[in-house]
Amino acid sequence: MASSATPARTDHGDVAQHGHEHRAVVVNGISSDDEPSVQWGWHAHFPKVAHFAGFICAAICLIMIHGNHVGKQEDVWLVVLAVAFFSLSLGAIIRNRTSWRR
Repeated sequence: MASSATPARTDHGDVAQHGHEHRAVVVNGISSDDEPSVQWGWHAHFPKVAHFAGFICAAICLIMIHGNHVGKQEDVWLVVLAVAFFSLSLGAIIRNRTSWRR
C-alpha cells in the first residue's frame, strides 16, 4: 500500500504501518496513536509564553482594581485572582528549573 507523501509526513517523520486502513505518523518517537496532533504537524508547547501570560493576567487583574467600584468585594476577587495567576506562573517556573535536580 502506498503511503501518502504529505509535507508534514515527509518533513517531520515516517509513516508507521499498523494495518491496511490505519497508519500512524511517528515524529521524534511520538506516534499519532498517542498524540493525535502529531499527524497534522503540531506537537509543541510554549511554556515561556504560558508563564508570561500568567504574569500578564495577574497585572491586568491588578490594573482593573482602579475603576468605579463602590464596594470592595470586586477588589478582593481581583487581588485573589492576581495572586493565584502569579503563584501558578512562578511555581511552574521554579518547578521547571529544579526538576532536573530531583
